[in-house]
Amino acid sequence: MLAKTHMAFGIFIGILTFPFVGGNKIIFFGLVLLGSLLPDIDSLDSKISRNIPVLPSIISTITKHRGIFHTLFIAALFSAALYYTLGKHFAFALFIGYTSHLLIDGFTKKGVNLFHPVSRLNISGFVETGTIIEWILFIVLIVSIALIIL
Repeated sequence: MLAKTHMAFGIFIGILTFPFVGGNKIIFFGLVLLGSLLPDIDSLDSKISRNIPVLPSIISTITKHRGIFHTLFIAALFSAALYYTLGKHFAFALFIGYTSHLLIDGFTKKGVNLFHPVSRLNISGFVETGTIIEWILFIVLIVSIALIIL
């Protein structure tokens, strides 16, 4: 999926879960957006990698795209780090964004292995990144967000 679709889906899931998590809305949705882009730090072509110097270059040399950074293990690890340093609201927000990224990547033909490298279970769907189907999904998400918040 493209970055805009990841962010739209993250915001959509964030809107649905915020009432159960609470906290500062600006920080919450900022972390949801960060989490919705963070798994693609293993790809030099991603929006997040283009905006962070050096680190993505190092990461891309030690792992492949949709490898370890596209797993629930890393989502839990990053969230646990935030939980112990900043608190549960921060951790939940990042986790929601991160897992939303993994979930929507599961709709793509390439799919995602949520438990890499311990499992070979690949979840995949029918969407090709950047095609009309993704654009339709993006528009549906934006309309859904607008309907919820209006």
